[in-house]
Amino acid sequence: MKDEKVDYEKLGFRCGIEIHVRLATARKLFCPCPAKFSPREKPDFTVFRKLRAVPGESGEVDVAAEFEFLRDRDYFYQVYSDTCCLVELDEEPPHEINREALFTALQIAKMLNCKIPDEIHVMRKTVIDGSNTSGFQRTAIVGLNGYVETSKGRVRIPTVCLEEESAGIVEKDEKRVTYRLDRLGIPLVEISTAPEIKDPLHAKEVAEKLGMVVRSTGKTQRGIGTIRQDLNVSIERGARVEIKGVQELEMIPLILEREVRRQLELIEKGIEPREETRRALQNGSTEYMRPLPGSERMYPETDIPPIRITKEILSSIPLPETWEEKLKKYEKLIGRELAEQIIRSEFLEVFEKLCREHDPKLIAKMLAINLKALRREGYDIYRIGEKQVEEIAKFVEEGKLAKEGVEEVLKYLCENPGESVEGAMEKLGLRSLAKAEVERVIDEIFAKWPELVKEKRFSALMGEAMKILRGRVEGKLLAEMIKRKLAEEE
Repeated sequence: MKDEKVDYEKLGFRCGIEIHVRLATARKLFCPCPAKFSPREKPDFTVFRKLRAVPGESGEVDVAAEFEFLRDRDYFYQVYSDTCCLVELDEEPPHEINREALFTALQIAKMLNCKIPDEIHVMRKTVIDGSNTSGFQRTAIVGLNGYVETSKGRVRIPTVCLEEESAGIVEKDEKRVTYRLDRLGIPLVEISTAPEIKDPLHAKEVAEKLGMVVRSTGKTQRGIGTIRQDLNVSIERGARVEIKGVQELEMIPLILEREVRRQLELIEKGIEPREETRRALQNGSTEYMRPLPGSERMYPETDIPPIRITKEILSSIPLPETWEEKLKKYEKLIGRELAEQIIRSEFLEVFEKLCREHDPKLIAKMLAINLKALRREGYDIYRIGEKQVEEIAKFVEEGKLAKEGVEEVLKYLCENPGESVEGAMEKLGLRSLAKAEVERVIDEIFAKWPELVKEKRFSALMGEAMKILRGRVEGKLLAEMIKRKLAEEE
């Protein structure tokens, strides 16, 4: 089922998105621990817990929480003392909310045209799948009734929330789940749209625009899982389904198309689709997780006092450049097409920092083209750090590495994360050759292929030269030298 052949309006298609973005703050949301993963291979110790469902503010037990409780799983938590404390273990009350994270969340809410509450109240959201030791997640609404403009009209943003990230799952089976606690408590912004998305491609556009708004703050983490989308979708005669954990923007249309098809097939068989939560799979399909949660899982957080948001506080929060403003600025430096790619890239912040001291086009191509291509090939591009990108740029600018060799170096660093850029160049034999050495290679090629020289077959000679010199000399320079040599042969 292709998107252009389906009348989604006729199907009664309704869709909303929840986007979750991990913030790059110095410390966690409710404790002084650093907001990052521990570099240690093994935890300092492991704790065991059982969790149970409790009534929410309405006095009722949430159906999704009860479902998890009845599974009667054992939960084990790996504790790393460099990134965890008693707050993560639920052995100590939460500390004051992280003001850096709150500032960023309010900035995002303002950019999305939200009304900011006079007081921010932290709530507890019942979650007993083991992803939080306390059996609930702390969350606070920081923005209400906003909107984002899209190619298919305005999409409302009912809420923007600041909440704590869940623990990271290590392994699980039917009766036992193991988590690591270093991820728990990292600040997370959740943006929820109204069910006003028109079709699967529109959903991708909305998610992309929200992602660009958040990244424009310069306060988002990078890497797999740092931005996640949950999709809420339904069709006429179908049921609302929440699809959790979509990490790739490109997968959003396919996942929604397949969910619509799944519900249509059930309806055709006379089976009534159920309201449920499903997990997104890598192939674009989904699998059942649990019943759809309701409002019964929310209740007040009694350990954190309300936070007053005054006019003075709001006026002190500046709005960063919009992506439209950034696009206008950078297209003058690197051209429209490349500017659009880097604006949409998760490495925009790195580009903005490095382009001040280095060739902007070179940096943009590395981040938006080379790394993207390697990621599609299955390489872990997050093994490459900002310093390595800058070192590669320096070697190119100093004439020690040809531009054609950049992608090979990046690929080698993905495969060998402990290697230096210089070491990668040495191992790959990609150090730029002196002009005299290049001329010697060209002389040898001309001597080996006299018929190509006689027929002035520049492309063929260039191909033979590139077999030997690829990545070791700039293509433009090599072409000029071969053309000059051909002219001398006349």
